[in-house]
Amino acid sequence: MDKNPFITILQKETLIFNYALFRWKVNPKEGTYPFHKGSNYFWLFIALLHEQVIEAFAFHYYLKDVDPIRADILVVLHIYSILYMLGDYNLVRNSPIQFKGNRVQMNVGVRRSLHFQLEDVAAIEPARTQYAKSGGIIHEKHVFHVAMLPRVFTRVFGMIDELRYEIIFKEPVEARGYFGQRKVVEKALIYMEDAEPFIHDLRAKVRTTAAVDSELQTTTTVSI
Repeated sequence: MDKNPFITILQKETLIFNYALFRWKVNPKEGTYPFHKGSNYFWLFIALLHEQVIEAFAFHYYLKDVDPIRADILVVLHIYSILYMLGDYNLVRNSPIQFKGNRVQMNVGVRRSLHFQLEDVAAIEPARTQYAKSGGIIHEKHVFHVAMLPRVFTRVFGMIDELRYEIIFKEPVEARGYFGQRKVVEKALIYMEDAEPFIHDLRAKVRTTAAVDSELQTTTTVSI
């Protein structure tokens, strides 16, 4: 970690609550590619919100006479959970994949991030989720998941969005986790309902970058 994890958490929590309360409008920009549309997380998100609201009322009603302090604490925690889920959901909606020059930025809200150069890409291939003989999902190591659905639900409940493509890197690149920790990844797995526009543009930019690099190498060789 490059920064104090507590400062990192504080900054991210502030951003999440800002999106929970003030920034619900999605402003699509040209050259960006949202990955939240069609995610299974929408229905789970609605269910979790209902559960938190009902549970908050139920606990408060049950405990308000028996243990009012605990009842108040639980209400505060439920309100925090509701605001956190709202902020996280909205922040991911507003964090599309985008190109910045020769750089690709993939931010899954504040949960995790991956930035890489176009020349880092070795291949872009169709992909599918792999399953073991027992029926469980095979979880690859050293990969970055570009998906709205939180990975904890995939791990615990087996819920997953449809895997569309995988971007394979020439050499491992560095991703970042929630606390700012570094993680070396060899692939980026793309879970998008409509991934073709992004994949088409990425392939075109990778080819262009490769052609420019090849031309520069040829020019340098001739000059020498």
